[in-house]
Amino acid sequence: MGLFAHSAIGRWLAAGLLAVASGAAQAQDGSALRIAPVPSTPIADGFTFAAVGDIIYLRPMLATLEARAPEMLKIMRAADVTFGNFEQTVFHLPTFKGHPQATSGGTWMLGDPGVIDDIVDMGIDVVSHANNHATDWGVEGLIETLDRLDAAGVVNAGTGRNLSGARAPRYHDSVAGRIGLVAASSTFPAMSRAGDPIGEVPGRPGVNALRTERIGIVSPADLAVLARVAGTREGAAVKLNGVGYRAAADASSPPVIEYVVDTRDEAANLLSIRQAKQNGNFAFFSLHNHEPGNASQTPAGFAVAFAHKVIDAGGDAFVGHGPHQLRGIEIYKGRPIFYSLGNFAMMNNSLDAVPADMYDQYGVEPGSATTPELLAARNAVSFGDANLFESVIAVSRFVGGRVSEIRLYPIDLGVGTQGAMRGVPMMADAIVGRRILERLQRLSQPFGTTIAIENGIGIIRIPADR
Repeated sequence: MGLFAHSAIGRWLAAGLLAVASGAAQAQDGSALRIAPVPSTPIADGFTFAAVGDIIYLRPMLATLEARAPEMLKIMRAADVTFGNFEQTVFHLPTFKGHPQATSGGTWMLGDPGVIDDIVDMGIDVVSHANNHATDWGVEGLIETLDRLDAAGVVNAGTGRNLSGARAPRYHDSVAGRIGLVAASSTFPAMSRAGDPIGEVPGRPGVNALRTERIGIVSPADLAVLARVAGTREGAAVKLNGVGYRAAADASSPPVIEYVVDTRDEAANLLSIRQAKQNGNFAFFSLHNHEPGNASQTPAGFAVAFAHKVIDAGGDAFVGHGPHQLRGIEIYKGRPIFYSLGNFAMMNNSLDAVPADMYDQYGVEPGSATTPELLAARNAVSFGDANLFESVIAVSRFVGGRVSEIRLYPIDLGVGTQGAMRGVPMMADAIVGRRILERLQRLSQPFGTTIAIENGIGIIRIPADR
């Protein structure tokens, strides 16, 4: 009897385990799962989303802004959520355990730790950290910056301790609903790209990179010359200094540069924005991109195509920055695309400490010039264009999950200002403000966007059917 009972129990257990195993196998091979899009509830009507461009804000000076730009702060604080690109590293240099890297994003950006409290008090809730300056001071500087942002409650995306972390959506819970952000950069030093662990190899901290390949389209005659310079055998692909080249169909066409996006990076980022929307009420994508160059007021073709794909994947807004000046605005399927919001703060002249590499980069002997003298000389060449010091705060209002109105408030960073106040944002006066808005009108027209100028503010009114 005992043996019978034991055998019966054994058969019962075996049958149960077989059923569990069978069910698990069905789930694993997909036969028992029906994957379908997960719907989300749109953000509450009347939700306002404020966005600014690059935040290169290197020292705490909120008291000055409170006195000189109270209206600007009022705009930023009034929005339900305010966003900007945090383009700097933040730590206390005397106690820092890392080192400046041999390659930077152009300048070794170093902010006082107190600037994080300032941006919180300005009303900034969410930032991207995916940009070409994220690893100026190595992964140690990157991680300390993230730790300080986290400690202050500033939601940040775009960098992380590995690629999955850098690419993951990050969320801010506002009164109006849950806001998700995914951030990436297509402009970055090669060393900045984050990596995931595999086997015993650890992951690499860094940036969520949207890699692109530059392709030069040139005449067949020019291609033949480039092939000889590159030492390429006849019929082989031509690549020189990291740029691929191919012949234009029309031999008389002028040379152009195109960009091909890495399909793996694109797919993974689109999956991430889809997840951000499914787990939130409002999702937006931030892309730091300098392509095709800082002098261009027109976005690269890949950025336009990618922005559309982000919206198609569930994004409610797309915010670009990187070239340090404004680019046009597009309304696509009822969602705003800001191809570049330029600079919010541009205080790179405020640096006191730069590595010896910076002197070497410009052929200046250390000790022969102060840091401000070095930076002033460099900035006169690279950052002398007034357009780099003129931008807007864009405030978008949403109704029924679609943008209904965008208000553009012009800001002036003081291109003609000398010393400590250069690059510090203020509300633009009537003359500068109109110049900014008229330029934005012109840049947005090719995207079918009409901007009215009323009482010194740019206004985009979007019909419900657009």
